[in-house]
Formats: sequence, C-alpha cells, structure tokens
Amino acid sequence: MTPRLDRPSNSGSSSGALGVLLLCSAAVAAAAVLHRFGSQAFVPYFGDANPILVTAFLSLVGGVSLGILQRYSWFATRGRGREGLAVAALVGVALTIPVIVVDALGGFEEGINVRAPESLLFYPAIAVVAEIVFHVAPLAVLAALATRTRLGRERARAYCMVAVSLLEPTIQVVWGSAHSPLWANIYVGAHILIFNLIGLHLFKRYGFLEMYSFRAVYYLIWHVGWGIARLELLFGG
Repeated sequence: MTPRLDRPSNSGSSSGALGVLLLCSAAVAAAAVLHRFGSQAFVPYFGDANPILVTAFLSLVGGVSLGILQRYSWFATRGRGREGLAVAALVGVALTIPVIVVDALGGFEEGINVRAPESLLFYPAIAVVAEIVFHVAPLAVLAALATRTRLGRERARAYCMVAVSLLEPTIQVVWGSAHSPLWANIYVGAHILIFNLIGLHLFKRYGFLEMYSFRAVYYLIWHVGWGIARLELLFGG
C-alpha cells in the first residue's frame, strides 16, 4: 500500500495568504511602473513579453502552486512572526559577504546589476518571480508526482528539495561561463546551491514570506546597495 503524502493542513493560513497576495500585487505594480517609464530591466528575463502580464501570470501560478503545497502539508503555511523574518534577514546579510569578496577580487564584470534607481523596484519584484519559478512551482509539480510513489512524505520532500535547489545554480553557471572566470563561476555554483537550500529550509520551517524575505534582503544588499558602491570602488564610477 502506498503511503499517503496528502495530509491536508487545517491550521489557519489566511494571514500568510494575504501576505503572499500583497507581495505579488506589489511585484506587479513595480513591473507596471518600470514598464511605464521604459525600463529594459526585465528584458534579459522576459524577452519582449510585457513584464506586467508575465509577472501577473507567474503570481497566479505561484498562488496555485502554494495551494497545492498547502494541501500536502509540505511547507509551513503560517510564519512564526518576528523569529522567521529575523532569521531570514540575518542569513541573507551573511551570505552577501563572501560574494562581495569574490566580486572585489575581480570575479564579475561591470554590468551584472540593474542600476539605481530602477534597481529599487526591480529587485524586490524579480525576487517574487524567482521564488515562484525556481522553488514554488517546480515543488508543486514534484509534490503532486510524489503522491504516486512509495516514498514517505519526509523522504519525498527531501529529495524534491534537493532536486529543485539545483535549478537556479545550474542556470547561473551556464550563463556565467561566458561572463566570469572559471574560479568565480565554480564559486557561484556552490554559493547559489547553498542559497537555495537555505531558502527552501526557511520555506519548510517558516513559510513563503520568510523565504522571500531571505532573497529580498540578499538582493537589496548585493544587487542594490553593493551594486551602487561597486561601480565607484571597482570600476571608477
């Protein structure tokens, strides 16, 4: 007999759902503002597609995917207040330190970041998209498939988390092979793998908002704050 993985959660999750809705709405609004003013920030990711429509569509995909994961009780649907957010922020800050060191050693080219002031809207929005594309949506697909296996819930979840954690570093390494020295690209692959595993653990333990906060804090320091400083410090403005 195949063990059941779909143990529905009866815990209240309305506050978490509201938070996700607000985040997705903010991401769509940010995309709308950037698009309205002719920003090309989304082009490397969405091509010529309308960033408002793409962000809205992916937000819908994210909502459906979170509903599937909630059904299977694979991840937390309600955060732990300040504890989860504090942990997410602290770890996000810590992970920016080594990658900034790699950058200072000449690991990355000049134009890797969207420049301010566009970056202030772009990176919080693209963080929502990244969590949906790299984590929430593929996990929902794997969770549904896992119900057809003989794996217990804990083992199935662990395998799926490892599989999903490989998506983003693989893409980054393939892209980086043409833009960074080999040593930096190897580091980036390992760094982003660790980043993904930590993010998924935060998702499992605390919920989507904490996983998003981890990425958002990391982006705001690495891409926005350091993104401004590095142009002057490393490339002379």
